[in-house]
Amino acid sequence: MKYLPVSVYRSAGQDCSLNGVTSVAGVKLVVPCADGHISEEDVADRGYVKLVPGELGGRINFAPEGTENVWTMFGGNFVYTSDSRFSRAYGGAPVHVHDRIES
Repeated sequence: MKYLPVSVYRSAGQDCSLNGVTSVAGVKLVVPCADGHISEEDVADRGYVKLVPGELGGRINFAPEGTENVWTMFGGNFVYTSDSRFSRAYGGAPVHVHDRIES
């Protein structure tokens, strides 16, 4: 599998993700992309955090890998990159990240 790096888009106000991966500065996030330029080995060696695509309410979203069996919610942040490969795979708009987890 190959990956693309993405940037986080968030409000200038309060973060509502309860310390989700999108709220931490400096976290390197990647999304799956068949023709991406980051390899699985790069992900492991360079400490990237994988976001896994899903669908809820008829809309695509991402959640951090490893949260597939946990109830996650949209914390207010999005990911996007201007790389055309992202647009081909996920559409031309920023995508919700479901990284809010309540105990």
